[in-house]
Amino acid sequence: MSFKISTPVAMSFDISTLVDHVVTIAKTDKTVPKRKNLREGWWTDSLLTRFVDALVLGKYDNPAAYAEIGRRVLEEVKGLPEMEVLAMLAILRGERLRPLDEERQELINGLSEALKVAISALPRGTRKKRCQELFLYHMGVFYDALGRFDLAADTQEWAAREAGRGSSSAAISLFLAAVYRLKYGLFVDRSSEELGTIFSSLEEKFARLAETLRGSELQVQWVQGNCPVHMILACIWLNRSHQSWDEWLNTALAAAEKLGKGWEPGAEFIRAANLNLQNGEGAEKVLRAAVENRAANNETRATALFLLARRALRGGDKEGARSLINQMPKQGAQHVQAIAERILK
Repeated sequence: MSFKISTPVAMSFDISTLVDHVVTIAKTDKTVPKRKNLREGWWTDSLLTRFVDALVLGKYDNPAAYAEIGRRVLEEVKGLPEMEVLAMLAILRGERLRPLDEERQELINGLSEALKVAISALPRGTRKKRCQELFLYHMGVFYDALGRFDLAADTQEWAAREAGRGSSSAAISLFLAAVYRLKYGLFVDRSSEELGTIFSSLEEKFARLAETLRGSELQVQWVQGNCPVHMILACIWLNRSHQSWDEWLNTALAAAEKLGKGWEPGAEFIRAANLNLQNGEGAEKVLRAAVENRAANNETRATALFLLARRALRGGDKEGARSLINQMPKQGAQHVQAIAERILK
C-alpha cells in the first residue's frame, strides 16, 4: 500500500514495505538493549523507533501513518510479547501526535492501560526496561499536551530513572521535565524568584543534554532543534531577554532545514517571534500567519496570540488584546493563557 502525503511536491512511501522490514527483523531478533544506553543494541527498536520514525514522522510528518504501521506490525508479531509492546508503543506515539479530541484521548488512555499490563508481564531484562522508559517518555509528552504539567514532569523524571543516569534518554527526559516544571510554575503563578530558579534549572538541563548528546544521532534533533525552540519559548513566556537568543534562533532554523516537514511550523513561529522582538516591519502579519497555521501545535499558536496581545496592549488596545487571548486554544496551552490573562490586569 502506498500512503500518499499532501505536500506541494507529490510524495509517497510504502507502508507495507516498512511493516515487512520491521516484522522480518522482529521475528528473528535476539539482540537486546545495552545496559548503559537502552537506545542502543536492540535492532527492532532501532528500526521502528528511529529509522521508520525519522522517515514517516520526521521527513513526512504523518503520525496517522506511523500509528497504522504500529497496528500492522502488532498483527504480525503476536506471540512475541516484547515485539508486541514495541508495536503498541509505535501506535501510542503516532496517536499522541494527532489532534487530541475526546475520542483520541480515550484511545490513548485505553492503550496506556493495556501497555502497563503488557510491560509488567515482560521478563526482566533490558528489553523490559527500554519499553518502560519509552512508555513513560511518551506518556509524559501526552500529559503535557493535555496541560497536566506537574504529572508530565513527574513522569519524565520517572522515565529518566528507568533510562539510567548519564544516558541520552535520561538527559532528554530531565530536560523536558524542567520545561514542564516551568509551564506549571507559570500556570499556578509562582513568584518571579521561583520562576528564575526554575529557568536556571532549565538552562542547566540544556547544558547537560548538549554534553551528553554531543556527536550522537540525536544532536541535531535535540541540541540544535528541540531545545533551542523550548528556550526561546521560555524567554517569551517569562518576558526576558537572553544573550543566547540569536544563537538559539540560528541553530534551530538550521536544524529545521535538516529535519523535515514536521519542523516547518516551529521554524515559522520562531522567525515570527524574532521579527516581533526586533519590532521589524511585518511582524504582526507573520505572527498572524503562525496563529493560522493548523499544522502548528496549540502551544505555539497560543504563544503567537500572546505576542499579538502584548503588541495590542502596547498600542493601548485592551479590547483587542482580550479578543486575541480569547482565541487561544485551551488544551496544552493553559500556561500561556494564564500569563496572558495576567498581563490584562
